[in-house]
Amino acid sequence: MRVQEICAEQRPREKALQQGLRSLSDVELLALMLGSGTRNRPVMDLAADVLKATSNLADWESFTPASFMKIPGIREVKALHLAAAVDLVRRIKRARAFRSRPFVFNEVLEWCQLEFGFSSREHFAAVFLDTKGRILSSRVLSVGTQTESLVSIKGAFRAALEENAASVMFFHNHPSQDVSPSPQDIETTRALEEAGCTMGIDVVDHIIVGGSDWFSMKLSGYMKGE
Repeated sequence: MRVQEICAEQRPREKALQQGLRSLSDVELLALMLGSGTRNRPVMDLAADVLKATSNLADWESFTPASFMKIPGIREVKALHLAAAVDLVRRIKRARAFRSRPFVFNEVLEWCQLEFGFSSREHFAAVFLDTKGRILSSRVLSVGTQTESLVSIKGAFRAALEENAASVMFFHNHPSQDVSPSPQDIETTRALEEAGCTMGIDVVDHIIVGGSDWFSMKLSGYMKGE
């Protein structure tokens, strides 16, 4: 359906201005973001195509500009607009998680899932905290392959010392999106915890993320402190 065929007050732009963005359906919101359709595909139909391709938004986080461009009718500019929305959400979550106050686990986790959960390569990262539990910074400590990421225990705590961290949370992703810990994951966790104990830097947790799933080594009893 063409936007022109919809009564004026029900068109996405007018509806959003009069009733608020939350009044829009997913298709209407996407149509507003896209701005226009193509010669052969009205914007509402194009928005429905995007919705279908992203499994009703469920897979949106994993889409890149190149992914969006695989959808017929989505070219460079529209693909960038859609991908920018994904990255804006990621940045909002990072800003929320990294505010100057004691960290909130779920906010840090959400940011980490968006940042690494859909990556095709394994990333090992750390979030450094001060004595009051506030986030000082984060770093990617290593980037590996589809199946493994080799992290240097010495390098991880060198970074913690450089940040003057009192404690640290470690994260890594499984590109397979199966967050079950491998024997190497368990061994690495214990090595990190032992090194932290030796250096007086508390290892708060080691989290595995994959897609929208996550696994806590601490909550699952793999850390000696538990």
